This record gives sequence, C-alpha cells and structure tokens, in this order.
Amino acid sequence: MRTGAARGYVGNFHEAGFYSSDAEFLALIHPFVTEGVAAGEPVIIGYDERKCDLLRSALPRPERIAFLGDTSLYASPARAIEAYRQQFERLVAAGAGQIRIAGDVPHEGNGGRFASWDRYESAVNVVWQHHPVWSRCLYDATTVPDDVRDVVERTHRRLVTPDGGAVTSTRYQDVPEFEGLPPAADPLEATAPSVCLGDASLKQTRRRVAEAVRGHLDTAAFDELVFALSEAVINAQSYGRPPVGVRVWTAPHRVVVRVRDSGPGPLDPLTGLVPVPESSAGAGLGLWLSHQLTGVEASLITDAGGFTVRLRAGAPPAAPADAAACALRAGTLHGALPTLGTVHAIDGDGSSLCEAVDAVDLHPLDGLCWRDLPAGQQCPHCRMITDLDDGSARP
Repeated sequence: MRTGAARGYVGNFHEAGFYSSDAEFLALIHPFVTEGVAAGEPVIIGYDERKCDLLRSALPRPERIAFLGDTSLYASPARAIEAYRQQFERLVAAGAGQIRIAGDVPHEGNGGRFASWDRYESAVNVVWQHHPVWSRCLYDATTVPDDVRDVVERTHRRLVTPDGGAVTSTRYQDVPEFEGLPPAADPLEATAPSVCLGDASLKQTRRRVAEAVRGHLDTAAFDELVFALSEAVINAQSYGRPPVGVRVWTAPHRVVVRVRDSGPGPLDPLTGLVPVPESSAGAGLGLWLSHQLTGVEASLITDAGGFTVRLRAGAPPAAPADAAACALRAGTLHGALPTLGTVHAIDGDGSSLCEAVDAVDLHPLDGLCWRDLPAGQQCPHCRMITDLDDGSARP
C-alpha cells in the first residue's frame, strides 16, 4: 500500500523541488525520508557525498537508508533507467508497496553535463509506470542553470517547496509532447573534420574512422566508440534514408562523430533509453546498447534535413571562459548555517581568504558565490581583502 502524497497513485509519482541552502535541502528531504522509513518503505538516496553526510547527521537511523555510492549509475541516462528498474523489481518482489528515491541528475551546476538527461527526466514518467515509485528530484537553485530548471518544470507534474507546500506544474508536458533541449554544438565541430564519408560501407567506415581516432582515445573509449559507430551506421542503413554520411572530428584525447541520414528518425521518444520489445526485430536495439556505454555520449538529433546520431568520446570540451559563476566561493565553519559575519570567501587552497578557517574545517555552501551573499553575512576580514565589485582577490 502506498503512503503519503502518492497514496492511491499508480506508477512513478514524480516530483521536484528547489532549495537555496542546506536548511532548505533538509526541509525537503528529511520528512520524505523519515516518513518512508516509518512506513517500512525502501528509501534510496543519490546525492553527492556532502549532502548524503548532511542527511545522515540528521537521521536517527541512517543505516536504514540506501545511500548510492556507485557514481557509475549516472554514467548515462539509459544505464540509470535500467539499473533503477532492476532494483525496483527486486524490491517489489521482496514485498515493497512503495519505493522512495531522491537525487538529482548531472548538470553543469553540479559538475556534470546535462546532455540527454532532459530525455531521462521525461522518460521516467512512463518507463517506471509498472513500479510503485515515489521519486523526489531536488535541485540546488543557486547552481542549477536556467535551461535545466526549465526542463525540470516541464518534466515533473508536482513541485514541492521547503515550507511543505506543493503545487501542480502548469508547464508539465507528457512524454510524446515533451520538447527536449537541442544538443549544444561541440566546439570541435567548428573545425575541419578529419573524416568525411558518404554512403560508405560499414567495413570501410569502421576502418577509416578507426585510423583517424586511434591514438586520441584510450583503449576502452576507442573500443566503445567503434562499437557505437557501427550500431549507428547499421541503424541508418537499415531504417534511415540515403544518403548516409559520416563525419569525424579529432583532437588530443577527444573525438566527435556524426552519423547522418535523410530520414525522419525514430518516432518513439524513448528510443535509445529503453530496450525495444522483442517483436520489433531489433530496430533501435543498437541505439539502446550505445546509450549504455560509459565512455561515449550519444545524442539523437532530428531536424528538417534528416536524423543524426552524434557520438562524443574522451575529455569533455573546455568550458567557455565566462562559464565560471564567480572567482571566489563561499563557505562556513563545518557547514554551519550562515549568520552575521560567518561566511568566508574560499581561497584557492580551500581555506578562508582571511586564513581564519582552514580548508579541512571550511565547507562550501552549495556552490554559492561570495559576491552573491548578503553583505551582513560576509566575514569582515575576508571583505577587507576582496574587491566587492567582481568578487576576486585584490592583488
């Protein structure tokens, strides 16, 4: 039997919330967890180690919670969907009437990349419908990019607030209507390609691409890229429309590949994220296998001229120079809540700029920038040696 706000609901009760401090994070997650434990429900938490430690310290019996320590779970959206599905099946078989999960997905605000995770947030509204899941996705409002917040509001039917309130998201889009974010152009694609092929055979394509990328990737990434390339070419030749073109860009430790055909692309919005039914004779199975890879990022791109599978492997592209939120971050002693004059500017070695608090004792405040804090909360000694106009240290 399901409990709480999800009582009587069928499938994934998918909600989201935003917090701006550790206190607001705990206000959103603590009751969600403790009420689940009290009801005897499995609770799975997938936040970074600092937030997990924060929650552990607030729980009387943290050992009753499943804290995910395997970061490879979020290596790709398809892997996360499948890993969670298998876990849900085991828990339901063991008698679980409801399963509570909470976490956030990789995005630029937490050090990851949001590419393809917009499709994940939409897809779980249907792919987990056979399981009694209550998922609460909490995002740090101080670091989440605007485009990610936009997706969150369009992929969650219900939005919760730290004061215990909840509203229906008026912007929610069902999976068939969901409009994903256009994949950002990779800077490498603005350079001259290393390989350009048109309607080449699979054997020739594999040989030419392998020659071009060998030496730019480690062995594991090289093997995964060649596999994903093969699946994309087979898919284009089998289900797309000619011509089928392949372009490759290379750089030290990084490769981008585009496989393009002139067809409309797959109609199913879940293509690549879930395995296809047996009756489909393997159509799309290769794309799902490619999405399972940990060393290759696969993006599906449809436009007026055709359908493209873009594969990226190796080191991620360098962030634009203006992508950094600020020169100095903010933190407090042992992660305490900010009060009058207690927030320090974090120096490059992790200690406070005024050197009053060592790096081992100074905990960042959810990635907050020093310059964005109320002046009254800023350590007066740190303020004396910073330029409040741009938040950087004085020379």
